[in-house]
Amino acid sequence: MSGSWRNTPDGGRVAVFRAVPVAAPHTEGPAAFAAPRPAPAWSGTVPCEDTAERRGMRATHTATVTCPAEATDRTHPVMVWIHGGRFETGHADEPWYDGTALAREGCVVVSLNYRRRFEGFLPLASPGDGPDFRGVDDLLLGLRWIRECIAEVGGDPGRVTLAGQSAGGALVAWLLTDRRADGLFHRAVMMSPGAPRRGWTRRRLTTRLALRSRHRPTAERMGALSSEELTSAYRRFARLHATDCAVGVYPFSLTQMRPVPVIVGTMHDEFVRFPGVRQVDAVLRRTVGRLGFPRVLEAWLVAPAMVALGVPLRHLPAWCRCVVTTRPVRPLGRTVGDRTIRRWASAFAEALAEAGAPVWAYEFRGGARPAQHCAELPLLFDTLTVGRSEVEETCGPEAERRLGGPDGVGAQFRSAVATFVHGGRPGWDRFREPTRHARIFDMSGAPASPTCPSQSEDPWRAVRTLLGSLYTGRS
Repeated sequence: MSGSWRNTPDGGRVAVFRAVPVAAPHTEGPAAFAAPRPAPAWSGTVPCEDTAERRGMRATHTATVTCPAEATDRTHPVMVWIHGGRFETGHADEPWYDGTALAREGCVVVSLNYRRRFEGFLPLASPGDGPDFRGVDDLLLGLRWIRECIAEVGGDPGRVTLAGQSAGGALVAWLLTDRRADGLFHRAVMMSPGAPRRGWTRRRLTTRLALRSRHRPTAERMGALSSEELTSAYRRFARLHATDCAVGVYPFSLTQMRPVPVIVGTMHDEFVRFPGVRQVDAVLRRTVGRLGFPRVLEAWLVAPAMVALGVPLRHLPAWCRCVVTTRPVRPLGRTVGDRTIRRWASAFAEALAEAGAPVWAYEFRGGARPAQHCAELPLLFDTLTVGRSEVEETCGPEAERRLGGPDGVGAQFRSAVATFVHGGRPGWDRFREPTRHARIFDMSGAPASPTCPSQSEDPWRAVRTLLGSLYTGRS
């Protein structure tokens, strides 16, 4: 395959191969709900240049590969990236996922695509219709492709780290439980992982309502729908499950996770600025403050929503006290983020550490903006100048000045991950009982201080002890 050279700010260059065919195209019809097939063998040279046309491709059967210019000796470690997007959106070629900075650190970076929404994660009526989670099978096929082909661009198939964020982080965890993935990757990075809290037995009716069908979904019935009909049906379905991931991997068996070395972490304020949630918290803050009532009333006013999100009734008083002592005081937003993201990270870290895996935990804490969901992405990939309005909204004003540069928090985080991908330790104490240490990254860009130390004991204690089980209700 033919790629493109890209110059880097330090005067070097990396090679980029975009829209590399990994699987046969997922066409419309029943094939869109079938198990993936390897891409047909090709002869000659397949064009994979870094062009605007290829950057605009949104295919789910391709990968993007970025590697150091000197990657010719087949010894470079490989970082495989799985994008997030609530199992319904996103793509490996999003500008924030540019692998150039990590390639400068000596890593071969492979960003994999996978099927999403109904095509990727709708369980079908019978096993004969195909796998329940076609998106997972797409990733497995991509990992097998890496094992067979990555040496051709200088990667070492024996040193593969699987990394992902949000839904991508949950998919990394899921693949740790999947025996078919044994030997395909050797380390893992889970950033703000999140997955559905309710299973499909509770969603069969809403599935049929969304599809406007009395029948259980089969590959044939789903394949008979046009892409427009599928999109409309999924949107109806997602609106019925707005407080949870509408689709995704379920259920996790934490004791089945392979005990490989792992980095797992979260943002302290994952969803405190989430649309709708932020406005509710703002109204509560103004109202309670104006009336002079105790701040804990802010939490009690949204207690029904907290219970619906899975806060156990027996822990509700303690949780209400907890969320109003954590700054910024945004009880609903904090509950949403802690229940949907930080609870998962805590559970994965606990299970892996208990199984004997080397686990390193981290947490980002707020600066000019609360440390919110996705803010670590432009830090990891050094893309603080890509989509400046989105970066400012996520990371705060003057993000490049505060967080970028060779000594900034972005470089610190990226270096820790790159060191881990190379087989080393990220540079802080392991997460294990009784201390449960975690590295703290300060989004303000200021040096470590008593209010934001560089390391903390048990940052997920309240999440672990007060938020109950991962799943709400019966499956």
